[in-house]
Amino acid sequence: MKEQYYVALDIGSSSVKVVVGEKFHDGVNIIGTGQTFTDGVSKGMIRDFDLAKSGIIDTVKKAELLSNIEIDEVFLKVPITNSDIVFETETLRFTGRETEIDGELIEELLENIRLKEISSEKEIVTVFPVSFLVDDLHEVEDPKGILARESLTVRAGVISVDRTLFINMGNCAEEAGLDIIDVTSDGFNYTHILSDTEKELGAVVIDIGADLTQYAYYERGTLRYLNVIDVGGNDISYAVAEAFNTDYHFANRAKEQYGHAFYEKASDTEKLTLPQNNKDGDIELSAKKLADVIEIVTEDIFMEIFEDLAENGVTRVNGGFVITGGTANLRGIKDLVQDIVSEKVRIHIPSQMGARKPEFTSAIATIESGILFDELLDYVTIDNYDNVYEDIDEDDEIVETTDGSFFSSLFKERKEKNANLNKDSKEKDISYEEPYNNEEARYEEDDVVFESEDSDDEINYVDEEPKEKKQTDNSGFFKKVFKNLFE
Repeated sequence: MKEQYYVALDIGSSSVKVVVGEKFHDGVNIIGTGQTFTDGVSKGMIRDFDLAKSGIIDTVKKAELLSNIEIDEVFLKVPITNSDIVFETETLRFTGRETEIDGELIEELLENIRLKEISSEKEIVTVFPVSFLVDDLHEVEDPKGILARESLTVRAGVISVDRTLFINMGNCAEEAGLDIIDVTSDGFNYTHILSDTEKELGAVVIDIGADLTQYAYYERGTLRYLNVIDVGGNDISYAVAEAFNTDYHFANRAKEQYGHAFYEKASDTEKLTLPQNNKDGDIELSAKKLADVIEIVTEDIFMEIFEDLAENGVTRVNGGFVITGGTANLRGIKDLVQDIVSEKVRIHIPSQMGARKPEFTSAIATIESGILFDELLDYVTIDNYDNVYEDIDEDDEIVETTDGSFFSSLFKERKEKNANLNKDSKEKDISYEEPYNNEEARYEEDDVVFESEDSDDEINYVDEEPKEKKQTDNSGFFKKVFKNLFE
């Protein structure tokens, strides 16, 4: 069996990024990256399909040259744009039979949640376990290997995203010749850049991209709230262009080379020149004068975030603020935030050789999510599948997904691999009963109720009628797609 590689595809507003990595001890070893700047994406949405597709193709080629591997399978990350998060529970009952918990049982639990209907406009992209409850007695993070007699319950976060955004990104990746192995939300991926202490005390990740600024709040070890504002680094550059009557290209370059987000620490002696629109000659100004404009726009970005967090009950951030994304390269941005808040502030830059830029944070975190779920569910995701059918008898049935869509091959590799791994496993006597639910299941902590972005209702664990185990002929296109993820 060849080396196992994970490839993350990040279709961002200013550029497409591809990162190739492999599991290395408790982290990720990066063996190749690619980045291509494109105008095909704006504010997290594909606006020019052909430009975005060309950007993906070019980026994959660059990553292939550096990593020396052929890339045809990727983990796709989706932005927080139009995303919601709710929390639900699901339970498996064992009818008194002593059962050892394994990855297959965890798959069943997460699959049952993933198959639930959200709305006609939203699609579930990430279901992540918060905790497991074994026999209503033992709460654990990973129950594999534990014996249970009565039940296994999972408390899980469910992130859904705009269906149109999701389909367009997937179709674009497929048109570029790629198969999507899995899809995860940035809201979940960011958890990998936080320390255990930060996640426990309460921390906010702020990812400032070109057109969007995404942010997510984590407390007591898990994601609690996420949102996005449609302002980013480009807005800073446009403000500079307008203030000094110059072209966006020159303003953006001035921001990157001389810009400073904190006026008090900007240099008054460092000088730069900017060409003038519709005028002959250039103007000369100091880096401090440039910083005066940059600070105003950058401060507005953070103030909008802080106001939204406060309105949604996030009033204590004892774990601090973590800033990342391409605009985190701007000098003085940490000083500016530290001047506004009293909590700890740090800039996150990936430590992996070859990808030590904050704009690669999201892609690397996507790889870490892939590794995490592989270990939790006990199967390998990306590998060489040339011989995948060797151990499958001719009579074994491999269920195909719907035709004519990029989802046709989605999760097929995981499914076939699991068919081999679990072929000889014993059948488990499992009956499905009503999901675990009680008043304490609400995420209401310290008088703060975390709510979904588009709802005024408190988040409660869902209490609904038990579902029968779904068959492969589920009605609805997306049910078939996501059922295959866990088969």
